Parts: sequence; structure tokens; C-alpha cells
Amino acid sequence: MFWNINSLISSPRPWNLQAEKTSRVQNHEEIEDGTGTKDRSEYTLDGTLDWWGRPARRATTGGWGGAKYIIVNQFLINVSFFGLCKNLVMYLTTVMHQGNADASNVTTNWLGAVFITPFLGALLADSNCGRYWTTFMFTLLFGIGVLLVSIAAYVPSLRPPQCPSMNVNCESATSTQNMFLTTGLYIAAIANGALTPPVTVLGADQFDDGDPIEKKARSSYFNWIYQAITIGAMGAAVAIVPIQEDVSWGLGMAISAALAFLGLFYFIWPSKLYRFHKLEGNAVTRIAQVVMAASRKLFLRVTALDKLYEESDPESAKRRKINHTDDYRILDKASLWTPEDEKYLQVIGKVNKWKLCTVTQVEEVKSLLRLLPIFLTTITYATVYVQLTTIFVVQGAGMDTRLLGNFRIPSATMSVVEQLAIIVGIIMYDQWLVPLLRRYTGHPKGFNDLKRIGVGLFLSIISMVVSALVEARRLQVARDSKLVQMHLDDDSTIPVQMSILWLIPQYFLVGLSEIFVFVGLLELFYDQCPEALRSVSNAITLFTNAAGSYLSTILVTLVNKITHNHPDGEWIPNDNLNVGHVDRFYWLLAVFSLVNFLAYVYCAIQYKPLEMACYDTPFVTDEPCDVILHQESHNLPEEPAYDGQRKIHRLV
Repeated sequence: MFWNINSLISSPRPWNLQAEKTSRVQNHEEIEDGTGTKDRSEYTLDGTLDWWGRPARRATTGGWGGAKYIIVNQFLINVSFFGLCKNLVMYLTTVMHQGNADASNVTTNWLGAVFITPFLGALLADSNCGRYWTTFMFTLLFGIGVLLVSIAAYVPSLRPPQCPSMNVNCESATSTQNMFLTTGLYIAAIANGALTPPVTVLGADQFDDGDPIEKKARSSYFNWIYQAITIGAMGAAVAIVPIQEDVSWGLGMAISAALAFLGLFYFIWPSKLYRFHKLEGNAVTRIAQVVMAASRKLFLRVTALDKLYEESDPESAKRRKINHTDDYRILDKASLWTPEDEKYLQVIGKVNKWKLCTVTQVEEVKSLLRLLPIFLTTITYATVYVQLTTIFVVQGAGMDTRLLGNFRIPSATMSVVEQLAIIVGIIMYDQWLVPLLRRYTGHPKGFNDLKRIGVGLFLSIISMVVSALVEARRLQVARDSKLVQMHLDDDSTIPVQMSILWLIPQYFLVGLSEIFVFVGLLELFYDQCPEALRSVSNAITLFTNAAGSYLSTILVTLVNKITHNHPDGEWIPNDNLNVGHVDRFYWLLAVFSLVNFLAYVYCAIQYKPLEMACYDTPFVTDEPCDVILHQESHNLPEEPAYDGQRKIHRLV
């Protein structure tokens, strides 16, 4: 089924690399401009390299030919990952004998680790190891972590004895059993989180940023990479979760481990088709240099932009420059040329990067600062999203899970609704909605990424309102059935006579919102961050989920602490959900989401997009693009002038 992606994205078949190369070389690709067709350049315009370090040829590298393998790799990896994630809360409650709230917090903390460690992978990818080798290393570690979890689930001595009845106290897991399971889980979590930024950005790097056709295709790539994640999650829900619950937890986990190693093989097999960017240096170091240089010149002031420093040697001409912006002007001091910098250059022969940074390097830091408010205003959305794998699952377990007679579906399998919403929604968005919007807006994406994210945030508010109404209905059915009065002393949630299909609307709405929020964030942070920080920017988008997971843990803990001695009982009881008030928790999230949406709208209105300067590569041009930033010497707002005489420095 998944191989149909080749026809949908109009790419060659994946299993014949040599035939693919020959076909693409013989086919002299052309592009349409306003006046007709013209030959496309032989080499990529963004300076990417091939496997041997040579300038990347457009016909034999990258594009969908390289990106589709990364898409399939992510499909396999995510089937494996969601084989752990989707049913982890049920494994902890039914096998490891933890309470509902405790298992929910363990799961959200584990998910938090998944979404924090992307920074580790991003820093390695953008500095020392490169995106390819970082992906390889952490994919291997992920497979090892899942393998340890499957051993913990398969070996009887590594889990507590099976509980004879849900109505009696079950034997808890020992510290050794918990430690072995936790070790495997966190190796898998750290590795999965760390490999996501480099592999996602490596896929986007396959599309030439200087070519209009490939740049347009890159927008579709982000839709398809998220589609791969979604199909992987659905595959886990419909195939692995039932095996775990109905056949064997050990077998289900072992299948996840096998898929992880298959994904590793599928990543390394077509390596010679990939395109690679040159490493620009450690991202943390580049940011630290700007902060240090600006702090050293804190008491100097800038009045004219022609006193700012930018490289212009032949090597730097191969890299893209960023236009100067007027916000965060205190950072401009880092690129202010002074007599001390002139003297250092004359003596040493090069500038001290801890005292003088280029305008482009300063603008890299500014680009992250401008994205920070967008990041902060999506944390509440991530808190809503994480309910899919925690409270939604427990809520579904307290309902009638029968379907078509006596056939029962695991509550975790309801996530298929979310995934179907994403699969169908992305196809409709990419193939129907975007072309329709282009006619009215003229925007190549239909509308910009900020508006796309805003639509998703609004849908999340509606999803929480619907969730609250459905849970209120479930609790009413429980009261009408006398379940609350009959089972006050019971340690378990007695399912009410209300079909689990009532949860379809809330799963569907959250799925639709993901198409707009998460894919929009991926595109926004890739487009609005320079090449040197793209893996880091992708890690920031994933950290949104980490912050949301931990915020969910904090909210659940605080809510239960505040309502513990309330006459109406806890909102989210550890055991019997029928005596709780989860609907009130959903209303709380709806209110938070509304306030957050208003804050986001304000931040989106204030946002200033990144402006790239004219650039060139040595492969596709006869006339170099002279990049001197704003040398018309217009003035900044009134400040005492710095008397340095050196204008923008051009290395020769």
C-alpha cells in the first residue's frame, strides 16, 4: 500500500537505482517560466554535494529520488516507535500494575524525553557528524532500545506475575524489572528523538532551494514526511497493538524491533543518491560567538549599517547571506567593525570570531529569536495533542468497546481515526485545497505557514470542547446506570453502556489540527532558519511536544492535588474514572487553548519573515552576486555615533 506514494509524488520506482540514474540523466529536465521553457542548470544552485563530496548533479541526485527513501524509512521507524507509544499506558497499567494517573505521568515523561533529545541530534548533525551519520547512529541505537523493551515484555522474570483479577491488589513490579524496562524505553526515546531532526532536514535538503520547481516540491515533501509518520502510527495501531493485547506483548514488541532495523537498512541502501550540505560549524558555538561579541561591545553604538562586517571572499560567496534587519539591534554590535578588529586582522591574518561576527551570523541568531514567540504559543496545543496517548485511551477503556457484535477493539486503536483524518486530510490539502487557495491568494502554498498554524490551533479548541461534552455524557450514563453508587469501593473503571465510537469526533478534530499545526511548524522553521541552524530549528519544533508533555504532567498533578479532598472527588482519579470529572479537565484545556490562540494571533501579526540576500554558486553563473548589505548607508534610529572608519569588510 505504501509504495503507491511513488505514483502520488510522480517519482521513479525505488528498487532500481541504476535505471533511475540513467533515466534522469537522459531526461533533460526543463522548467516553465513566464515566457516558455528553459534548460535547468546541470548542478544544484544551493551548493549541495553528492556522496563523494562533488557538486551535486541535479539529474542523478536528490529530489524525490532521494527523499522517497527517507519517507519510507520514517514510515518503518514510526511503526516501530508507535508500537511502543500507542499502548504504553495500557502496558504499564495491565502488565506492570501501575495506576491510571501514575501510568499517564510515566508516559508523558517518556514522551517528554522523546521531544527533548532532538537538540542532541540537531547539534551533532549541524556541527560534527553531519545529518547522514547522525541519523545512522541514532537509528541503530533506537533499534537496540526497542529490542531491550521486547526482551522485557517477552521474558517472564522481567515483569510482575499476571494479576488474577482486576478487583484485587496486584503485585507491583520490582525495582530490577522497572529498571530494565526503563532502560530500554529511554534508549529508544533518546535515539528516536535525536534522529528526527537530522533525517527530516536531510530529506528537505534533497530539494534545491534555488530551483523553483524543487522548492515547490519541498513543500509537498513536508506533507508526505508527516504522512509517513501518520501511516506508521496507524500501522502500529491496527497491527501491533492488537497483537500486544490479544496474542503476546513480547511478540508485538519484537515486531517493532524488527521494523526498526529494517528502517535502518532502507536508509543506508540508497546513500549515493542523497545530497549533502557543507557543515557550517557548531550551532551552539555560532550563537555563543554572537552573544559574546555583542557583550564585549555593549557600550559601543551603531548608527550606520556600512560599519557592519560581512565576508566576501570567494569561499564565502558560495554561502547564502542574510539581509540585515532592524530588530534586536543590540546584537548588531557583534558585527561592528572597530580599530581593534582591524589591528587583530593585520597581525593574525583573520578576524577573531569571538569579537567580530558577520551580519549573516548575527541574523541567524535573530531568526531564532523571532521564532521563539511562535514556539511558546504552540506548547498549549502540544498539551492537547498528548491527550491522545493518555487520557483519551483511559477514557475509551471506560466505554463499551464492542464492535460488530462481540468483537472488541482496544481503546488505543481509536487513534486510527486520528491517523485516517491526517492521511485523507493531507491528500486533500496538498492536491485540492492548496491549488484552490493559490487562485485566490496568489501564494505558492495557498496561504502562509503562520495562517496554517492558526487554523490548527483553532481546531484544537473545538476538539477539547467536544471531548468535554462526550465525557460529560459518559459520566451521565454511568450515574444513570448506578455504576457510581455500586462501585465506589472498586479499584477499576467499570465500562459504561456507551459506544467507544462516541470518541470519533475528538480524535478526528485533533488529527485535522495536526495537518495545520505540526506540518506548518516544520515548514515555517525550515524556511525561516538559515542552513547552519536548520536541524536545530527542527529540534525546537519537536521540543514543543516535550514542553506540552511536561505541561500535561504538571496540570494532571496540580488538578489532582487541588481536587483530592474536594467533595465531588478528584477530576482524574487514579483508578475508577467513573467517580472522576475528566470533563472538567477538558474544559480547562479548552480555556487555556483559547487564551493561547489569542496570544498566537498577536505574535503572528508581529512576526517579521527572514530575508535572504542575493546569492550565487560557482556552478551556475558567470556574474557573481555582489553582496554588500545595504551599502547605501541609510541611518538607524538616533544614537550617538561610533567613529570607526571601517565599512563592511570584504576579505580578499
